Amino acid sequence: MVIFVPFALPGEQIAVEVVHRRRSFARGRIIALLTPSPERVQPQCPHFGVCGGCEWQHIAYAAQVRYKTAIVREQLERIGKLRQPLVRQCIPCPLPYGYRNRIQLVADVDGRFGYRARGTHQIVPITACPIADATINRLLEERLPQQSVARADLRAFDDGARLVAESEPVGWITVGPWRYRVSGDVFFQVNTAMAWQLVQEVMRALAVQPGDRVLELYCGVGLFTLPIASAGARVLAVEVNPRAVADAQHNLAAYGFSASCVIAADAADVLRTECARWDAVLVDPPRAGLERTAIAALLQLRARRVVYVSCEPSTLARDAHVLTSHGYRLNYAQPLDLFPQTHHVETVASFELEA
Repeated sequence: MVIFVPFALPGEQIAVEVVHRRRSFARGRIIALLTPSPERVQPQCPHFGVCGGCEWQHIAYAAQVRYKTAIVREQLERIGKLRQPLVRQCIPCPLPYGYRNRIQLVADVDGRFGYRARGTHQIVPITACPIADATINRLLEERLPQQSVARADLRAFDDGARLVAESEPVGWITVGPWRYRVSGDVFFQVNTAMAWQLVQEVMRALAVQPGDRVLELYCGVGLFTLPIASAGARVLAVEVNPRAVADAQHNLAAYGFSASCVIAADAADVLRTECARWDAVLVDPPRAGLERTAIAALLQLRARRVVYVSCEPSTLARDAHVLTSHGYRLNYAQPLDLFPQTHHVETVASFELEA
């Protein structure tokens, strides 16, 4: 029987108490660490193991990066049914701590802010978060206790951190040579330092030539749209969140590109009705991956290249299986560590339509 044990490392000898048992597997907890792994380190956060945020602070960072490469490969093999997929080594983050430009906290009954405890709705009050940007921690320490709100959305922008509201344009974030307006209720990559690395990997995978037609789905505020347009491509970017669309249009116009290339629509709806020829399609869906109707319509486009940006290896692998079962070949998968100290990993996967 397989027993899943949080906070254990490969090669360790441990004593485990089984806390939940099913027919084919069980879950347990460590009650004694008999022989620790040489890759085990002391977590920096005093709340590690209780807070529901980080899971990997007890793992040396070089090992975290190695494990993430292995996770992406294993998922593509097991779920994606791909034999020996080319998975490149995960690109490490230059800031294993202090990298997050956004944290979301909730208040307990005493008005103290914190994260949810692991597996419960209880609040773990915090005065600092080691993975958050330094400006967020200063705000958390100096000003946040005076705020009378039940939830706190803290973001770090070019000019510092602040508590943001959902309905207002709140600030600017610079990624490489580009400066993006980001509103309070829209998605943006939480790791600013690695976002530029991600953009470069996407552009390498797209291999855009002047005049190419590129369809971009789930474009957000235009993180990839701006570089694609600047490369001379004719891009149509699609985003369902109207405030993100407004940000993306503003960001494109600020650099002299047409705002009309960004439209507010559902990705699946656009794919079902789109009949133009596309040289490449770029998708950056939520963690759940592509909807069935969306990937079915994507296959009908027969674009020669599909670049898939994913923050969840299992759904990437599921969708890779569909693509490779319908005429596409996986060129490679490039993991990037946008989420140090956690099990999450970003991946850029390059698919090409076979002749």
